[in-house]
Amino acid sequence: MALCLPLLVCVPACRRDAKAPPAPAAKQSVRATLAEVRGAVSVKRAAGDEWQAAVNGTTLFDDDKLRTERGGSAELHFPSGTTVVVSEDTLLGIAETRAAPGRPQADVTVLRGTVDATVDRPANQSLTVGTPAATVRAGREIVFQ
Repeated sequence: MALCLPLLVCVPACRRDAKAPPAPAAKQSVRATLAEVRGAVSVKRAAGDEWQAAVNGTTLFDDDKLRTERGGSAELHFPSGTTVVVSEDTLLGIAETRAAPGRPQADVTVLRGTVDATVDRPANQSLTVGTPAATVRAGREIVFQ
């Protein structure tokens, strides 16, 4: 009986539930929502140390990280209407956004891998994609730095 009790206690703690990682305790604005999650996709909260499995509907906040493994992918939907498709073997961060009033903006930092972005209304919204080597800003015009 003594051997069964530890096993029963460990099983619920070790089980992988299909729940989104908990949101940060402080009220922050949602920067993006995950959709079309396929394969191994995980999220690490800005204030956390552990990677947690991501599911459709997981919300992302400033400085959260998103990781896709081989065969994994996801779409990020930003409130502005911008969509960023995250390919397999990609690591990216949700950057803090400092948008101009009335001009929705989405900001991501690609640390490794590939993304494909669509700006829904480039005349009045903006997307910045940073990498270790360059920064691309898209909106009315595309600027490489």
